[in-house]
Amino acid sequence: MLQPSLWLLVITLGVVPQTAEESVSLPEPVRQLLTTHCAECHTGESPEADLNIDDLLDSGISPQNLSRWTLLYDRTIAGEMPPDKPLSDSDSKQLTEPLYQSLLTADKAIIASQGRSKIRRMNRLEFENALRDLLQAPWLQIKTILPEDAEAFRFNKVGDALDISHVNMARYLQAVDYALREVLAKTEDAPNARTERYYARQQGAFNRKVHYNPFNRSPERATFPLIGYEADLNVLNDEKHPFTVGNSDPEKRELESFGVVASSYEPLEPTFNSFKAPLSGRYKLRIKGYTFWVGGEEKKFWRPDRTKTSIGRRPEPVAIYAQSPPRQLRKLGEFDLQVEPSVQELDVYLLQGETIRPDPVRLFRSRPPNWKNPLATEDGMPGVAYNYLEVEGPLVEQWPSAGHRLLFDDLPLQTVDKDHTEVQSANPAIDAQRLLERFLERAYQHSPDQEQKEALLRVFAKAEAAGFSFQDSMIAMYTAALCSPNYLCIDEPSGPLESVAIANRLSLFLWNRPADQSLRQFAREHDLRDSSVLRSQVKLMLQDPRMQEFIAAFTDYWLDLRKLNDTSPDEQLYPDYYLDDALVDSAQAETQLFFTDLLKNNLPIGNLIQADFTYLNERLAVHYGIPDIAGTEMRRVELPPQSPRGGLLTQASILKVTSNGTTTSPVVRGAWINERILGVRIPPPPKSVPAIEPDTRGATTIREQLQKHRADPACASCHQIMDPVGFALENFDVLGGWRDRYRSLGEQGEPLKGFGKNGQPFIFRAGPTVDASGELLDKTSFKDIYELRNLLSHNDRDLARNLLEKLAIFATGSAPHISDREELERILNDLAAKDYPVQTLIEELVCSPLFLRK
Repeated sequence: MLQPSLWLLVITLGVVPQTAEESVSLPEPVRQLLTTHCAECHTGESPEADLNIDDLLDSGISPQNLSRWTLLYDRTIAGEMPPDKPLSDSDSKQLTEPLYQSLLTADKAIIASQGRSKIRRMNRLEFENALRDLLQAPWLQIKTILPEDAEAFRFNKVGDALDISHVNMARYLQAVDYALREVLAKTEDAPNARTERYYARQQGAFNRKVHYNPFNRSPERATFPLIGYEADLNVLNDEKHPFTVGNSDPEKRELESFGVVASSYEPLEPTFNSFKAPLSGRYKLRIKGYTFWVGGEEKKFWRPDRTKTSIGRRPEPVAIYAQSPPRQLRKLGEFDLQVEPSVQELDVYLLQGETIRPDPVRLFRSRPPNWKNPLATEDGMPGVAYNYLEVEGPLVEQWPSAGHRLLFDDLPLQTVDKDHTEVQSANPAIDAQRLLERFLERAYQHSPDQEQKEALLRVFAKAEAAGFSFQDSMIAMYTAALCSPNYLCIDEPSGPLESVAIANRLSLFLWNRPADQSLRQFAREHDLRDSSVLRSQVKLMLQDPRMQEFIAAFTDYWLDLRKLNDTSPDEQLYPDYYLDDALVDSAQAETQLFFTDLLKNNLPIGNLIQADFTYLNERLAVHYGIPDIAGTEMRRVELPPQSPRGGLLTQASILKVTSNGTTTSPVVRGAWINERILGVRIPPPPKSVPAIEPDTRGATTIREQLQKHRADPACASCHQIMDPVGFALENFDVLGGWRDRYRSLGEQGEPLKGFGKNGQPFIFRAGPTVDASGELLDKTSFKDIYELRNLLSHNDRDLARNLLEKLAIFATGSAPHISDREELERILNDLAAKDYPVQTLIEELVCSPLFLRK
């Protein structure tokens, strides 16, 4: 395989914008007040917060220090500075009003010179979507090849953070080369779409766990060769007996199955390993199975007796994963296996070489030593049985693929050797120029000039002269084209955007990918600068399935959903959550579907704090204590009147990302809720103040520890804002389960009986009682989450302002500007009477100068 780095040595971006260098001087009264009230702490060699007033006053307001001046203004207007001697009303007005006007003047000059947003590269999610669309290959997995994107203002969209290093470029080259080769035709003739069955009893990954061995007895007790609902005693009692009758008795083979009473986890990892996807592409999977019941041993009812099997008592949820070596898993979907044998179908995309692993997620995951099945009763325990996996595919719509035809049109394919097919050209130079023109028209947002085209053709010529084949030389040229600034970077001229540029910005915002050819053509034929056309297009785009890319990307960063698996529930304190992937997946889906509902149904912003509905499946409903919800499907559920759930604050996903898996912290949760939901900025803690170490032994509560911490004047001002909201959430544990008492690993407290999902007994005890009361900064008190939500529900304008600011960053790829505030307040004024509906907030943002100008 050609390594692009051998021939594509340097791609220079030349993307550093010209900045407005002139500074804005400050009115004399402002200078005097700052010197009088701030110099004591903010001068000298080690000024507080590394802010030297003398340096700022000497340089005036410039592009380089505008953000520092803005922070100074915000802290002053909020009454946070000076901390010890607040300004009088008169001094505050004389300082902040002219300072604000000076900041506006400086900011508007910068925007007039270079625009609000800077040139940036696509982040890795956008780039993956872009290549999938361009090559019409939705199975491509690109983002894992690329480095994690840097963040600014909590998003991975801002130009200040999306520069390009040699490491970035090397990975982008690697990703593009991989993607282009993925869509190449590997054979002259189209692969046949075959339908094959892979019987569970013929899979080595299933059968190797049937027989006992002296080294690992426990997991084998969780595996069951079955004939229908009855144990297959022939296999159990005779190690030499064949696992299946095979083709000799097709009717009996349809009754043979392989059952488990534990979910998939090392060392019990049943996989349909006889199947490996021959090509990357689309497939249909059909899995036949059912649920069964197994009785326990006489003296140990929690241990299954493999001879006591019978018909199942309820459906069981099963997740399906694609597995690649060694144990890389990618979730494909899920369904409920029924009591009666049934066939469940999934339409999926697979990568070449992937196989299929089913996982009955409600069942436990046995971990040594001496496990007990937590789902077992004295009457027995549930299990899942698999008959077969049937695979249809690869499902090829055309051959060669659309991606191959984009690259090579109808040039002939020729088999070079047994395992290798190459595109052939009788006129390489002519074909290269023709195909490049065609490719760039589809790939680029703007037509490149002749010099850029010639530079790309030189890449082809140099590769061919170095002895590479026509196909590899073309791949080199295409890789150069897709890693050049014309494709990789988002660059817009200063001033009002043209219709096509608006379309591209819209697509990056609402679909998390550059505008495709269809949207670009629409923008050429219909002027998106017309607000009625633009609003109509926004509504259409929000109904398109690609809108889910916005939901996922925006909530991943606004609400940190991408961090859901960064920590695991502590195995000793929270064994009931430990290894429970289904709960975490359901929690993520709840938040995404909830926000989707707010957006699509244009609901008022107040639902972020207090909503009478959410989205649940059985696993999450059990977690929340809400009855009568069965199955894996997430659905809209009206919450009971007295439910503590409703709104983002009490969703399991939010409560998990604001915990560390072992303990909860009112400080962390309070700061997070204030910044992400309420729009209250919390400054970082002083470097000299140590963090609170949680007490898992239960000797002291977190409230008691914080009382000592808050005695420090350097901490008190911020903790008065953060802690109350965090205290109200203390009734929710590390994964959002309700609690009245903490859990403790100490010797005091009542031992609690039960077994975790890992089969191990609880060792934690009931600790101190939770106190969820608090007092807000305005001295309003509350006793629990119910009362806090009622208090916060009056802050709709603050909620809307915060969401609008976050959307503006995400939509424009720009850091916030102080001059944005006038436009944001105008939008809020217009929507106040309507209670700030979420979709309308997006429409108004898109129709504003913030979005329609660079």
